Amino acid sequence: MVFAVILLFCSVAVAVQFMVSPLYADLGQAVLVVWYYLDMLMAVSLLVALTVQLQRKRAADRGRGDGLSRERLEANTMFYMSVIVALLFFRNWFDLLTSNPLGNQSVSTLVVWDIVDPLVVIIAGLTGCRLWRNSAPSAGYLNAGRT
Repeated sequence: MVFAVILLFCSVAVAVQFMVSPLYADLGQAVLVVWYYLDMLMAVSLLVALTVQLQRKRAADRGRGDGLSRERLEANTMFYMSVIVALLFFRNWFDLLTSNPLGNQSVSTLVVWDIVDPLVVIIAGLTGCRLWRNSAPSAGYLNAGRT
């Protein structure tokens, strides 16, 4: 449940920052500082999402038969989408951390950030919701002792 909260917080924080950062972009380094800390949260969230989605993919692949089921399609799609977003994110993040001065990136790299950030919102949000739903006690479990 802790990982679900982290993923959901990351999703909301990145979505809000993505939408409001143009409003205070003229303040200079303030936007970069917020993204600097959010990038650390996004890195952790993507690693958690990759782990969760890999476990889900493996479980779906072990399922019955060789046919394509909805669960198998969803699990594979989310896993490979998480891999692609993680590759783009970590490549850009390492480029950002090694740029001199910090934050001096090319226009094409900045465009990739505009693609990666909403995708992180989607992946972290969907994975966080799935973890929350799977870790929450079911209604049957809560009412088992009552008659």
